[in-house]
Amino acid sequence: MLNRWMKSLIAVAALGLALPLVANAQTSRVEGMSVQGDYIKDYTAIYTYSSEISHVGNLVYGEFGSTEAAATPVDDRAVGAVLGNLFDGRFGTWGIHLREWTPNLGQGDITSNPGVGAGGQDPNANNNHSFDLMWGKRMGGTSLGLRLNRSVFETKLSVPPATTTITTLAGGDNFNRNVWGFGAGVGFEVNPTSSFEASLIWQNRTFENSTTPIVGTNTTEDSPTTYQFAARLLWQYQPNLLVVPVFKWYSFDLSTKSTTAAASTTANNTLKGWQIGAAGNWTLNQNDLFVLGLTFAHNSVEQDVPIFGSGIVGAAADNSKIDESIYPQVFAALETHVNSWLTLRFGANQDVYAKIKTTPRTPATDNAAEQTFSRFDMHLGAGVKVGNLQFDAIVANDFFQNLGWLGSGNSSDATTTGAYFPKVTATYAF
Repeated sequence: MLNRWMKSLIAVAALGLALPLVANAQTSRVEGMSVQGDYIKDYTAIYTYSSEISHVGNLVYGEFGSTEAAATPVDDRAVGAVLGNLFDGRFGTWGIHLREWTPNLGQGDITSNPGVGAGGQDPNANNNHSFDLMWGKRMGGTSLGLRLNRSVFETKLSVPPATTTITTLAGGDNFNRNVWGFGAGVGFEVNPTSSFEASLIWQNRTFENSTTPIVGTNTTEDSPTTYQFAARLLWQYQPNLLVVPVFKWYSFDLSTKSTTAAASTTANNTLKGWQIGAAGNWTLNQNDLFVLGLTFAHNSVEQDVPIFGSGIVGAAADNSKIDESIYPQVFAALETHVNSWLTLRFGANQDVYAKIKTTPRTPATDNAAEQTFSRFDMHLGAGVKVGNLQFDAIVANDFFQNLGWLGSGNSSDATTTGAYFPKVTATYAF
């Protein structure tokens, strides 16, 4: 009995030392609560609402990587900084992000997405990243923000005779596009209890797989445009309640052009979506947080060639239209400070009603399909503050059942490659 008690005590102590508090908590805090970052106050909002960069203070962060969606044990790492005191702040606030992988549209990593549902995910899988530079400036009650990012990979091979060149960009695949991106945002105080933020992110996404002169089929993008518009209101309705309405619209153009020595053909493929929702952020016991909200969303895929599947048995396998409707998704999360250095959090989201409908372009030969369901997703998280350095982590799904190997002798959740903390980040604020 004593031995079991000692093992549990050691496990809890290890949790406190290995884990991560709340402010400036980076992506692991948001994902550990299973909510979109748009609906809570966290500095990761700068990736969507670029005008926020002048409000988050000075910080340096480290993304220590994730095992949740990576092909290798630890990937998607990054180091970045937001510097509001550079040149004594005379030239605004500057941010720089050094990343291993290209983040999803308007996000800080590849495991969070701009929308909800299967169609709310960024389809680009280019894991190359060159740079990400941000700037912001506060002018009275108005804030401006700008962002420039680039992710490029290219291989050129010259084969005798010298006129033949094989070019592969971003893996040569429609879902591995090179990115030039630009973002702009504005925020302003509506009144003493509310502020409004809006942003537009535009990206030029390209790929090419070709030979000169043409041998077989050359493929390139036919339209490189991807964009997102987002807006939210931060309304301090009561001293302990912040209300956050959000609207988003995003569009990914994945059209392609195929060229042979004889002719050229194009395929129009698009993914578009919108969402509108609101959340309440309640302050409990002075510094704990409870979040409750809902969001309505719709995602639509139109494809001339089958690049997306609907996930429905019997759905059309060729050109089709896929509509995903979520009316609505409800989410809730709790974040509590156990003591001055330890924070625990958990959250979940569930579709009250979700439907995916596939409509074939050739109904005489292909099946239409429709499926309704209610998806559920939940995450656990924890944080610890050590001096000025703050750590945050997503906790494995079964950690509190066995407290890891120290608590039970069992390995942790197999779905997260045996990691107790599948995603960890750190932030230093100054």
